[in-house]
Amino acid sequence: MDGKQAVLSQLKACIKGDILDDDYSLGMYATDASIYQIKPLLIILPKDESDVKKAVEIAAKHKIKLLPRGGGTSLAGQTVGEALVLDFSKYMNKILEINTEEKWVKVQPGMVRDELNEVLSAYNLHFAPDPATSSRANVGGMVGNNSSGTKSILFGKTVDHVLAARVLLADGTELYLHELSSEAYAEKAQQNDREGQIYRGFRETIQQQEAEIKARFPKVMRRVGGYNLDEFVYTDRWNLAKLISGSEGTLAISLELKLNLEPLPKYKSVAVVHFSELPEAIQAVQPMLPFQPSAIEILDETVLKLSKENLMTQQHCHFIEKEPAAILIVEFFGETYEDVMQRPQAMIEVLKSKKIGYAYPLFPEGKEYDDVWIVRKKGLGLMLGIKGEKKPLPFIEDAGIPVAVLPEYIDKVLKICEKHHTQVAMYAHASVGVIHVRPILDLRQEQDIENLKNIANETFELVVSYGGSWSGEHGDGLVRSAFNEHFFGEQLYQAFREIKKLFDPENVMNPGKIVEAQTIEHNLRYGTKYADQPVKTEFQYRFENSFREAVHMCTGVGECRKMLGGTMCPSFKATRDEEHSTRGRANAMRLAMSGQLDQEGLGSKRLHQVLDLCLSCKACKSECPSNVDMAKMKSDVTQIYYDEHGISLRDRLIRDSSKAAALLSGTLSKGVNTIQQSAVFRSAMQSLAGFDKRRSLPKYAQEPFYKWFEKNNHKDKRSSSKKVVLFADTYLNFHEPQIGISALELLNSCGYEVILANVGCCQRPKISHGFLRDAKKEGAETVKKLKPYLDQGLNIVVCEPSCASALNDDLPDLLEDEALAKQLKTQVMMIDVFLAKEIASGNLKVNFEAVAGDMLIHGHCHQKALYSTKAMKSICEHTGQKVGEIPSGCCGMAGSFGYEKEHYDISEKIGESILFPAVRAMEEGSTLVANGFSCRHQIEHFTGVKPKHWVEVIRAVSPSEEAENSES
Repeated sequence: MDGKQAVLSQLKACIKGDILDDDYSLGMYATDASIYQIKPLLIILPKDESDVKKAVEIAAKHKIKLLPRGGGTSLAGQTVGEALVLDFSKYMNKILEINTEEKWVKVQPGMVRDELNEVLSAYNLHFAPDPATSSRANVGGMVGNNSSGTKSILFGKTVDHVLAARVLLADGTELYLHELSSEAYAEKAQQNDREGQIYRGFRETIQQQEAEIKARFPKVMRRVGGYNLDEFVYTDRWNLAKLISGSEGTLAISLELKLNLEPLPKYKSVAVVHFSELPEAIQAVQPMLPFQPSAIEILDETVLKLSKENLMTQQHCHFIEKEPAAILIVEFFGETYEDVMQRPQAMIEVLKSKKIGYAYPLFPEGKEYDDVWIVRKKGLGLMLGIKGEKKPLPFIEDAGIPVAVLPEYIDKVLKICEKHHTQVAMYAHASVGVIHVRPILDLRQEQDIENLKNIANETFELVVSYGGSWSGEHGDGLVRSAFNEHFFGEQLYQAFREIKKLFDPENVMNPGKIVEAQTIEHNLRYGTKYADQPVKTEFQYRFENSFREAVHMCTGVGECRKMLGGTMCPSFKATRDEEHSTRGRANAMRLAMSGQLDQEGLGSKRLHQVLDLCLSCKACKSECPSNVDMAKMKSDVTQIYYDEHGISLRDRLIRDSSKAAALLSGTLSKGVNTIQQSAVFRSAMQSLAGFDKRRSLPKYAQEPFYKWFEKNNHKDKRSSSKKVVLFADTYLNFHEPQIGISALELLNSCGYEVILANVGCCQRPKISHGFLRDAKKEGAETVKKLKPYLDQGLNIVVCEPSCASALNDDLPDLLEDEALAKQLKTQVMMIDVFLAKEIASGNLKVNFEAVAGDMLIHGHCHQKALYSTKAMKSICEHTGQKVGEIPSGCCGMAGSFGYEKEHYDISEKIGESILFPAVRAMEEGSTLVANGFSCRHQIEHFTGVKPKHWVEVIRAVSPSEEAENSES
């Protein structure tokens, strides 16, 4: 690069958006969801079009290559390269215009597909292509890649929906590309400027190559390899926006896109056909097609097994019957309910008559329908995140094969992989002949790199022999571009080169993709020279096998970048910075661990900064398809950081917060609480320890709960065969004893004798803040005191979700004793989960009544990630009161995070995205329920509404008591 500092100074002088040039940021952009890694030169997140134009101008002046990028979810390596990366996802993500009458929308390239459709749903319209990454795929990337997805049998590919594109060439020329009649095109071609030159040159190429295009382009619908020249030989109305679609950023940068919209289907249903053998599933596709499904998707036993194990998807797997070798998800759209139920039923009768499949559950649109599609959508990430050194890799997965020969093709591919001693996993679009076959390889091994090349070459020849396409939807990128000359022939490949040169004569636009490409084995993220440095950790990583494997579980699919739904990842949702996504953090850890960044490794100050906004919410542990537990890894890396750099006063105060609570509650509480509320104290805490003076620290109880329990529990102590242990966590013990009292009353009302376990802290503050050796030592003492209860087979119930997660998720992986760890995981549970289990098992036969009125629930992050709010909601619904749940993510407090001065504003921003507005809009008379201590304080601080814990709003009544109450 010519004078990096000179370029940086020029960019910083005129760019309003973000400029990233440090090694960590560059490393986070060096990968996508593919098998490749190339360090970029610089990253720019442009604020607007003027930023883009200035960046392009400076890049041209210094002969710097350019790479437009969106969500970075490419599976073929399109979005990595040694270039100046323009990331549109943070700022240039707006809807510019919606025309409902003509059914089109104009958007900026960073607009996320699902966010677009969320807005369009109000008009009963949608942008139809639906790749598995639709929750974070940018529309600009979908156009650049020519994405499609599950419904392509109905809606085709993105190219079929691109109406116009305003683009910028590398030399600064701006073009508006849209459909033209032959006469209008001819007029353009007569212009004596850059635009006219392009129109003339392109027309000449198409005219010269028309016969070759018709002969050599594959005749399957799913084809996205090369440039889309076949869009221009069967019509006289040409639209160069369709050439930009699928060009992978090699021709131009999209500034604005005009897209066709489709009406939302009125009715939908899905049938799930189960098969005992994989070949039978593939052969079943052909007889299904006459029934006009909107999609036929295949999931094999590998994906189904992973779905049942994954914390997020296992709750949606109820529709899977027995242990199928594969299932076909067959979806139907229609104008009437009868139609979408009768057609699949007719299909099922035909399959039964032919003895095809063994189970055929059919679901209309609703919860079960959604469950099926959640499992399908998560399939890609689940498969990529398979545990172990070997991973299912994308390199032959994208072939589009004529459906009639699909069974034969898949059989031969499996035999090729078997010949090379390689297992596979598969899923995807059986309806259009695109079954994503993923060979499972470890590219750190020389033999598996050879397997990669051999399997690719042999499968490629097979695809050619069947008249298929080498790329059905994932594009050429770094993984398939080198095959283009062989696939299309020398003549068409030369035409591709001419088109590339016509638009980009200096070869600066994402070079090395589609033409002039590397072969498949270069620039691998892993290779034979890749090596991780040894890491000493405190956690055992029993589930992940090791810390290093936990880091490598991140595959780059970017589920953590979604903005709609779920909790993951709160800080990314607030900042839209790659650095604050789980993927960004995992990449930073991987690069640090393998010595590819500074010399500090995992103790790096910059890595500590990358991890700073991780709220340890644990959402990634369940919502990430690969179950990447960033909270756990952050704790270990933070311990390493402390060991190398020491700890601050604030760190010490957080570490010892539970001890302080035990000391300051009781007789000292009144004076301490008064001092804590004073402006002088808060200013001092901000100056000395960095706690924001706008916050008031939690008050201490005048009488700790355990003392109240000792004095009062004997008054109404009931002896019962039903016993349960209540864990006295720090919060209910020393801050909010009324919650402990309410928990006792609730359990007593259910007929349980309550034993109080006042055994010490669960170690949540130490675990979340990286004091793992202390947590391990003191946690062992806490667990030692719990062990007698565990050995008696008693359940231990917890009111605070973060304490429950510490006891049954974190501490078990810190302890050496695996048997004891297993006891904690099975016998420690949230109080609502315990009661729901007792009801389900028949041990508890009572009715419930609400102490408050209608209820609106905000779920704690750990509760949603590990236990869900299902149990508390189901019990609340039995009261007859209206029960709702705010679809919020994290509240933004996250323990001490929201108290810290540098995090106050982002803490507020996280809460303001969904939670706080929903609280302010609550119906009068409703009670806000929030089980998290931090959540309650955050909500009250910013909204003035004081939430209740779930145990405070519900009581059990026996049927006889209920009858008496109703009579009176």
